[in-house]
Amino acid sequence: MRVWGEVEQLQDNASVNIHEAWARMKFSEQLGLKLGRQELVYDDQRLLGSVNWTQQARSHDALVVQFGDPESDLQIDLGGSYNQEAENVFGNSYTLSNYKVLSYLWLNKAFGYFDASALFLTDGFEQQTGQTNFRYTYGTDLNYNRQRWNVSGSAYYQQGDDGSRRNISAYMLAAEVSYNLDFLQFRTGYDYLSGGNANDINPARNTFHTLYATNHKFYGNMDYFLNIPVDTRGGGLQDLYLGTNYKVTEDFNAGLTYHSFALANEISDPQNITETLDQYLGSEFDLNFSYQFTDEITFNIGYATLFGSTSLNHLQLRDGKTTEHWGWAMVVLTPEIIQ
Repeated sequence: MRVWGEVEQLQDNASVNIHEAWARMKFSEQLGLKLGRQELVYDDQRLLGSVNWTQQARSHDALVVQFGDPESDLQIDLGGSYNQEAENVFGNSYTLSNYKVLSYLWLNKAFGYFDASALFLTDGFEQQTGQTNFRYTYGTDLNYNRQRWNVSGSAYYQQGDDGSRRNISAYMLAAEVSYNLDFLQFRTGYDYLSGGNANDINPARNTFHTLYATNHKFYGNMDYFLNIPVDTRGGGLQDLYLGTNYKVTEDFNAGLTYHSFALANEISDPQNITETLDQYLGSEFDLNFSYQFTDEITFNIGYATLFGSTSLNHLQLRDGKTTEHWGWAMVVLTPEIIQ
C-alpha cells in the first residue's frame, strides 16, 4: 500500500505484506477450524471489523473454532490470538503497539424476523514490567427486520485494564431505525460512548474504547473520531445522525448523511484547565455516489464538510478553522481470480 510516486524507480524495498492467508478445516458439516491471517468481522463491525476504508485494512493472526447449525440458525465462534515479536526459544516480551493476547466468544441466533448476537472479548497488553493488563468487553447486538422496517440496537460494557488505563468502567449504547422503499431508504440513529467528566482524576477510565471496529462506517467520513478515548480526550462521544440513500437506477446510487457530534460529558478545556468545554463538537454532512459500471468495476465519489465548534478546535488542537471540506474518488476492482 503506497501513494503513487512515493517510491523512486529501481529501488529495492522490502515492503510486501499479506493481508489474508488462512485455511479452513471442516471436521463435520457444523464444526470447523479457521487459522492464519484473517479478518475478524462480526455483526455490524462496531467492535470487530475489517476497516476496509483504509488501503491496508485490518487483519489478525488468529485461530477460530466455528460452529454453525443451519437448522437451528445458531452460530458460535471461539477465537484467539497470541503475539510475539520473533521466534524466541526463551522469553516472549512484546513491545509493539498491539495486543499481546486476544480471545473472544461470539454467539448468534435467529428467531424469525429477530436476530440476536452476544460477544465476550478479552484483550491483553504487555507492560514494560512484563505484566499483562487485561481488558474485558461484553454485550449484545439485536436486530429486527420485517418488510420495510429495520430496527437495531447494541449495548456493551467494558472493564479491566489496557495499555494506558486502569480500573476501566465504561459502556456503549447504540440504536438505529430505517425504513426502505423500493428505491429510497431513510435511517436515523443515536450512538452514546461513555466518557469521564471534568471532576474525574482520570476521565479516560470511563471512556468506552471501540476496540477493533470499522469506525469510519459510523462516526463520519472525515474520520475525526476514529480513536474515541484519544480523539475526545476521555470525554466520550454522542452521535445523532440522519441519512438517506436514493437508488436512481439499478446501477447508480446517491446517499447523504448528517451527523451531530457532542461529548458525552463536560471535560476540562485542554487550553485552559480552569474552564470546561461546551459538549457540542460540530456537524458533518457526508455525500456519496456509487456507479456499478460492470459486475467487476464500481466507481465511487464523495464529498464531506464539517462545521466544527470551538470545543472541537480546543479538544483536538486544531488551527481554529470552523469549516473543513474533503472530497474523494475511488475505483473498486473485484475480479474473480479463483473460481
